[in-house]
Amino acid sequence: MRARHPRWALLILVSFWGWVPTAGGQQPPVEREQALEEIVITAARIPEALGRTSTAVTVITQQDLQRRQATTVAEALRSVPALSVIRSGTVGTITSVFARGGNSSHTLVLMDGVRVNSPTNGIFDFANITTDGVERIEVVRGPASALYGSDGLTTVINIITKKGEGKPRGSVRGDFGSYQTFREQATGAGEVGPLRYAADAARLDSSGKFAHDEYNNTTGAVRLDSRVTPSLNLDVSARYTHAFKNLPVVPGRLTPGQSQRQDLTTASLGATHTPTSWWDHRFQLSLVADDVDFRDPQGGFPSDTETTRMAADWQHNLRIVPWNTLSLGFQVEQGKGSRTNRFGFDDLNQTITDYAFYGQNRLAIRDRLILTAGVRIDENSAFGTHASPKYSAAFLIPETGSKLRASYGEGFRAPSINDLALPGSSNPNLKPEKSRGLEFGADQTVWQDRVQVGLTWFQNRFRDLIQFSGAIPVNVDHARTQGVEATLTLRPGYGLDVVAGYTYLESVSQSSVLATSDNHDLPRRPANTWNLAVNYAPWSRVNLNTNFLYVGKRTMDTAFDVGPTNPKYVKWDAAVSVTLLERAGVLQKLAAHGKVENILGDQYEEAVGFPAQGRSYLIGLSGEF
Repeated sequence: MRARHPRWALLILVSFWGWVPTAGGQQPPVEREQALEEIVITAARIPEALGRTSTAVTVITQQDLQRRQATTVAEALRSVPALSVIRSGTVGTITSVFARGGNSSHTLVLMDGVRVNSPTNGIFDFANITTDGVERIEVVRGPASALYGSDGLTTVINIITKKGEGKPRGSVRGDFGSYQTFREQATGAGEVGPLRYAADAARLDSSGKFAHDEYNNTTGAVRLDSRVTPSLNLDVSARYTHAFKNLPVVPGRLTPGQSQRQDLTTASLGATHTPTSWWDHRFQLSLVADDVDFRDPQGGFPSDTETTRMAADWQHNLRIVPWNTLSLGFQVEQGKGSRTNRFGFDDLNQTITDYAFYGQNRLAIRDRLILTAGVRIDENSAFGTHASPKYSAAFLIPETGSKLRASYGEGFRAPSINDLALPGSSNPNLKPEKSRGLEFGADQTVWQDRVQVGLTWFQNRFRDLIQFSGAIPVNVDHARTQGVEATLTLRPGYGLDVVAGYTYLESVSQSSVLATSDNHDLPRRPANTWNLAVNYAPWSRVNLNTNFLYVGKRTMDTAFDVGPTNPKYVKWDAAVSVTLLERAGVLQKLAAHGKVENILGDQYEEAVGFPAQGRSYLIGLSGEF
């Protein structure tokens, strides 16, 4: 009898053959529900229907961004459960995202699957990331290190670039508003033969609320996709942002004349090949280059920090049987950081390299029980080897529209270049920060999916958190966070959509070198957050949108203790768009837009010492052709 070899063995033997285009190649099969349901790619690194995910996922679509007229990604993220967006003042200032009570460095940010957290401090600053060229934003809550490695302790945010398709088209838009704000935008997208393209360019200028508060932002984004053969797809995406911000003198910033410039470039080249119905694989190269130039003419501490991150990722997906998907991948990543100090000398020049293998197996049993198990092993030049597992399950009851889900995962954050090598305030012996996350949730749909309810309980335990003891960072801190996320979506028809959310959070530091006692509340984490978004289109040419955000009081950090309590605040925004003209020659649509932020004029500080922007408006016209 002839020996029969398993398919995984055959795969290993023909891995390199797999890159040769085959005329009979097929696209990866999709589950039956995927034809109708929204598809997400971040939760499991493979396409899956949103209703079948076993973790808490929120998707912000391009339609959501347009209805809200959100100009920045941070603005859109404010409505996501368990996320706390903190902007240190007016538009263009440092903007951080805290998720489920973790630090801002515990939130992993991706652009088209490419890590963009800074190698020098491990944090991603959302200040200058606009919604130009953004198709959707996927937010997966819970530990994500089993698939994505470092920084994924509490949440991963994937910003996905707009893709072109269909007949070539374009648009232009111009807005003006409060604080001498002007915004111009142009887009183009379409399909020519096997090539699909999308390009966006935008400019934003504002004089700001205070003296010496000017801001400008120039952003360009492009994506190209091409089906070379029926089984081989190539894609290229790039994004560039140049931003400049004059920093006003406010209580939290006492030195006058400070300013900051950023040049951020992200680029990726990918190839997806499907040689058979049971095997597809993707290879991706990426580059992230960030240059931040800080000027402090009177304080005497200017700096110019340059970082680069290069990565290569190769992922294979095997569907040996229809109900099982095995994903295996290898990734190599190199992060480099350098800083020029006030004397013109490089006082920081460090490189960290990381090699990782990751694997995940997903079982879908009788279209009811979905079991997922994965692990990633990182070999890091700074601290050695670290393994990150994750397990999750979802049980579907289609007869009642119910889903029960549970997950457990471990995350880690590698010490940053600043932690390890910044002169005078570093420690080369630091260990990774670690977390263990547990969640249980239930989702229910009724009235033919017009009503959707979600409830999630979560808990995170952090250890070996990096804190400063004097001028030196050490692994001493432990913390625990837990809470509840509740969501309600109503789509009764007649042009009305309602989305409401509530998050209750307990966050406790169980040991800290900064505080006078253990078991104190973590700073900047509100215990209660409410959000409500209502969209109403009474006629086909009119759209009305309003967003309400309530953030409860929270403890704020000071130099030596957890500090005073920052009062609660309410932020209420509204937007309207009206189509003035349709299908007039080459002009397909002419529309007027307007929005008001902070309608109530509430005076508050998201970060103590940095007053938030007051009431503001923006109005304009757009044309599509």
